[in-house]
Amino acid sequence: MTPRHGSASLLGLAVLACAPKAPSWSEVRPPEAYVETLPPGALVQVNGEEVGRAPLTFPVRDPDATYRVRAHSSGFEVAEVEVPGAKAANGRLDIVLRPTGFGSQRRLDLGDAAGLAQAGALLAKAGHATEALAFAKASLAVAETALAHRVAGEAYRQLGDRSRAVQEFSVYITLQPDAPDRAAVEKAIEAARGDITIPGLRP
Repeated sequence: MTPRHGSASLLGLAVLACAPKAPSWSEVRPPEAYVETLPPGALVQVNGEEVGRAPLTFPVRDPDATYRVRAHSSGFEVAEVEVPGAKAANGRLDIVLRPTGFGSQRRLDLGDAAGLAQAGALLAKAGHATEALAFAKASLAVAETALAHRVAGEAYRQLGDRSRAVQEFSVYITLQPDAPDRAAVEKAIEAARGDITIPGLRP
């Protein structure tokens, strides 16, 4: 007679063999890709599906798939990038949108201090102070340029932060003492210090 425990062991092995395969960690909780845009708050789509406003994350369920990430914001051209799933998983995507009218052929990315400052100047001229300030800060994170400080000063002036406007305008003049608009900037500094309302400056 076969011992009962032997039959039980065989039965247990049979049950295990028939049991469904346990899902992998990536299937239960797939890795994510982090998306940040300049300007912040752009609306993001992944493979045609809206996922929200940046900064945000989205799941990367297939490392072999290509993910098409599209970002758009009012006053900017639509930006789109394609990234392999293996690269997107637990990675970061930085998407820089071009201001409308900036020129689609001009280089613009987070490593281009001059381009970011020029884009910020265009935004400040159009009265988009918050976005202009974001571009100026991104430019200054790469390199110290007079124009970026000029843009930051005008953005702060438009936003009503007089003390920071004075600081940025003063740095601008220090870095570029022969600036063609020096007289206008000095007048803006005096106005900010004296809480006097003056017409907007144009970078």
